[in-house]
Amino acid sequence: MGMTDNSEQPFVTEKERSEPYVSRLWLVRHGETDWNREGRLCGHQDVSLSSTGEMQARWVGAQLNSRPIVAVYASDLQRTVKTAELLAQQHSLPLTIQTQSAWRELSFGEWEGLTYAEIAARYPDQLDFFTKPLHSSPPGGETLAELLQRVQPAFAQLVRDARTLPAGELVLVSHSGVLRVLVCSLLGIPFERYWQLSFAYGSISAIDFLADVEDVAATTTLSLLNHQSLYFL
Repeated sequence: MGMTDNSEQPFVTEKERSEPYVSRLWLVRHGETDWNREGRLCGHQDVSLSSTGEMQARWVGAQLNSRPIVAVYASDLQRTVKTAELLAQQHSLPLTIQTQSAWRELSFGEWEGLTYAEIAARYPDQLDFFTKPLHSSPPGGETLAELLQRVQPAFAQLVRDARTLPAGELVLVSHSGVLRVLVCSLLGIPFERYWQLSFAYGSISAIDFLADVEDVAATTTLSLLNHQSLYFL
């Protein structure tokens, strides 16, 4: 299933822009891993894509191969890097992938590698993160505030890049926790609603914003959420 969008704009340089230019950022969640399939929290663990995850990444690439993409960003964990590489391989133009640890998933500390059932059995009195994520964190892991502290500067750099790159679209390949806090922060969604945003493995979402204004968040719109292949449902 493909996407139809009549808003595609041709490549133009910064000097050729005569009015505020809307920048599009595609938000891609990495493809599935074996741990994901087993319901295990990955966090900072560097697990690789499964064969299904690689197919999902190629599907994302097929959806975006004709878009005017000028930059690709990804976390430095191999499940996102591989997703970004498979995506980039299908694009009509050569794309360089910029990796940053700031785009890593939330650290789940002692919970990494465990399923929810295992967590509930071993940590029955420490489950508030699943219901009150703003005020709790996994033992030995990060809070949402700490995650946001590294995501916000990374996004600010991305916006600065958008001001100097040739006009086009950007891609961020990251993790569900990162995408949730980014969207919540930009759209003013209370972090108590964090778990109510869904980003499936190998899904595509998109935000549009004006990079050349002081308050970028005030111009941001969510244009697409959790678009995914029906084949993997």
